Amino acid sequence: MLALAAWGLKKISGQVTMADVMAEIHATPTHLIAFAGVSTFLSYVVLVGYDWFATRHLGYHIGWPTLAAASFSSFTMSHTLGITILTGGTVRYRIYTRAGVKPADIAMIILLCGWTFWLGIIFVAGVGLVVSPTLAEPIRQWAPPQLEEFTGVLLLAGVVAYTLLAASWRREFKLFRYRFTIPDGKQTLQQIAIGTIDLAFAGGALYLLLLPVAGVPDLLTFLVIYAVAMVTGALAHAPGGLGVFELVIVGLMPEADKAGVLAAVALFRLLYTFIPFVLGAMVIAVMEARALKAARAAGLPDASPVSPANTH
Repeated sequence: MLALAAWGLKKISGQVTMADVMAEIHATPTHLIAFAGVSTFLSYVVLVGYDWFATRHLGYHIGWPTLAAASFSSFTMSHTLGITILTGGTVRYRIYTRAGVKPADIAMIILLCGWTFWLGIIFVAGVGLVVSPTLAEPIRQWAPPQLEEFTGVLLLAGVVAYTLLAASWRREFKLFRYRFTIPDGKQTLQQIAIGTIDLAFAGGALYLLLLPVAGVPDLLTFLVIYAVAMVTGALAHAPGGLGVFELVIVGLMPEADKAGVLAAVALFRLLYTFIPFVLGAMVIAVMEARALKAARAAGLPDASPVSPANTH
């Protein structure tokens, strides 16, 4: 996937050189980088809402420090390394077992966080395609008329249908011995809101960096492009969607200056992926050190999970 993305990116980028990209990076106004940093920070704050919602739905009342540590460190790992279940899922398992969460419930937390992400992606894409239908311009000669509007209505109809189903279908599901219920209608609206706000802040950070670039579409259209790039990068399972994310962003904005777009994406990766990844690794290291110290003080052989009494 990395090789194909690199080949496609090279074909689309044409004669853009590294010197061109570096020049665009140096030319990016400092205040836009600062605003993008703030937007990134707000996105990670909203991401805590994913874990808050999932744990509350399952009946756990975990303190905000633990929620924030689990959310931030797991998302920074999965954003950078890919394969969310193995990377972010492992971090959540390590943190939440110490807080007294059952392993089966941790798996459900991961699924609920993922579903919140998808609801936000689908909703934003649907609204963007209906309100600002220009995504298919690069393939207009092959695409049928009003393709964007039809796709947008279809996506929004899917979100509405699921919300109505969640509000009316309150039966309990059973998987082997594990029983669970899907979020109700009100909770589903909360999921949509959390996912939408997160996407708006994350995509908004990149859009701020793209403001000096000529040929960039309006914000709603760009958020749809960003959503497609995020989904494609995640499905590719390349580390952090590297190469795949860039390919989609550049490919769906054919009129934009490619050197400027690649420079903005490089700065975005620094702000949204690399710096949070380093901070997330530090959070994990501190928590592991504290757990090891506590285990040794208690005379335990390792930093194994503790009792559920620490969930409050």
